[in-house]
Amino acid sequence: MGFIIDNRNMYDKFKKLLNQEFFVDKSNIINDFNKLIDKDGSNNVCITKPRRFGKTSIAAMLTTYYSKGFNSQEIFDKLKVSKGKSSDETEKKKEIKQYREFQGKYHTLYFDFSYNISSCKTCNQVKQKINNLFINDIKKIYPETDVLNDILDNIQNMYEETGEKFIIIIDEWDYLISNNDFSPEEKVEYIRFLKDLIKDKGYLAFAYMTGITPIAKEFSQSTLNCFTEYSMLKDKKYYQYFGFTEQEVRDLCEKNKKINKNSEIKYEKLENWYNGYKAYNGEKIFNPWSVYHALADDRIENYWNGTGRFDELVNIINFNILGVKDDILELIKGNKIKLKLKGFGTENNLNSSTNNKETNEKKKEKKLKAELYSKMVTFGFLTYYDGKISIPNKELEEKFIDVLKDNDDLEYYYNMINNSEEMLKMTLKKNPEEICKILKNSHMEKIKPRDKMDHGNLKRVFEFAYFNARINYIVDEEVGKGKGIADFIFYPKDKNEAVIIIELKVNGSAKKALKQIHLKEYYHDLKNDGYKGNILLLGINLNTKNISYSCIIEELDNKLKEISVNEYPESENEKKIDQPNSKNKRKTDQESDGIYKRLRSATKRKKMIKK
Repeated sequence: MGFIIDNRNMYDKFKKLLNQEFFVDKSNIINDFNKLIDKDGSNNVCITKPRRFGKTSIAAMLTTYYSKGFNSQEIFDKLKVSKGKSSDETEKKKEIKQYREFQGKYHTLYFDFSYNISSCKTCNQVKQKINNLFINDIKKIYPETDVLNDILDNIQNMYEETGEKFIIIIDEWDYLISNNDFSPEEKVEYIRFLKDLIKDKGYLAFAYMTGITPIAKEFSQSTLNCFTEYSMLKDKKYYQYFGFTEQEVRDLCEKNKKINKNSEIKYEKLENWYNGYKAYNGEKIFNPWSVYHALADDRIENYWNGTGRFDELVNIINFNILGVKDDILELIKGNKIKLKLKGFGTENNLNSSTNNKETNEKKKEKKLKAELYSKMVTFGFLTYYDGKISIPNKELEEKFIDVLKDNDDLEYYYNMINNSEEMLKMTLKKNPEEICKILKNSHMEKIKPRDKMDHGNLKRVFEFAYFNARINYIVDEEVGKGKGIADFIFYPKDKNEAVIIIELKVNGSAKKALKQIHLKEYYHDLKNDGYKGNILLLGINLNTKNISYSCIIEELDNKLKEISVNEYPESENEKKIDQPNSKNKRKTDQESDGIYKRLRSATKRKKMIKK
């Protein structure tokens, strides 16, 4: 056992993984890899995933299984790999035979290209550091073998002297590529070194390479085309081994019940916080680091800080690129954006400082945007499925919200989100005055005099004002219901709770907004849809002249019988519009005098009761 040859640290790491309370057996990937051993053209596999998705854990398992330096039979005989994975009995027997044949057959050569290279500035310095470690291993394991100055020569020399092939495992392969301490020329030299290490080598039985950044967008343009590559954007074969599947998380929840009998963590909570990554077929993939720590700590919280620096996300999101700011707001609201991703790989890093050949500015912006989102998918900040990008889960959503705080022109959305829990609380308490105060204090103070506040932008404000409502409600916007289209309808996930219907006006009146709900019957057929709770109707108006809100809340039971009406005083201008004798009164207002009288009398009754 050594540092490069049959790495002892990887062996110890895997044994520690086995001892975890919430260990998930991913050993069937060995059955897949065994079928590739010594098969020219398919025995070099590169799998790239975000941080903390189990890449190094797989590397540790492979090192432990294949290495001659360890007696691992007792370990793996207890795992899935020993039993085969195929449903076909003939194929399963073949897998079990290969399991016995390849276990402990090879010396593994483990390379971690992020290890102890902080003092290196050139590819040759990195190679020399690795070779020095390698020479120490050779002297211990093959004392009769001559050692040479070049690592590639040493590997070839060992092969020629012993006739034994190797399994090569490369971890953090892209560390040098993303490291600004290395020049573009040194990065290209490093890629050439990897090609020379792997391509067409008789000493190689199988190679597993992993990192975050894919090799390249197109194999034809890469000198590392000796690898078959699987990434977050393209992986139909190995996706289930990186991250937890839905069934694995459900099994962990059952195990957690037995270990922590008083635990309140349920599958639904884990799903909300850590699910959202999608495989090519739509299968749910969970962030394994976060799920494990939530169960181990018995606490749901944001563990993304442990998966990599958050400033990566801030740096990635360049709000100067056409339309990105609006896209990010849409994603934070929980929407999906249809987009054809171009892929992100090594070439993007190498070419970042080169001249862009695009002459058309719009085409250039579109290309940059596609590359930006591809990078965000690669790093795990977004997920991509069915041609659409989205924020995977609650954990990442929080991080995106933090980005709003760091951008002055978006900060008011951050404030709205922070107050959204109170906004929903005041809505359910039927408190229009507090609703208007929250809107004014959290948002309108941030609006500049030149900002346009039309009906569309007001709706955007409300999407963030009720942001946290999405936890317990299905929030539909521009809903075709009754005889028209409502601005918002909040359908409770628990159908015994209240349905919330919101209609907005700009420079109109809250009463007119409420009147529209009644005239269009947006509450039509809710009872037949299975909703058993009361119905809250909110009419809200923004007066842009004096930057003030007015609100009226009417509560109905599920038979559409009025229970209560609460109104927050409107501006003087709005009162004139709605007064029965006003010259500004429209014919449509006269049609609803009965409604207004009923609302006013209800408000008076409520005030008298308070007195």
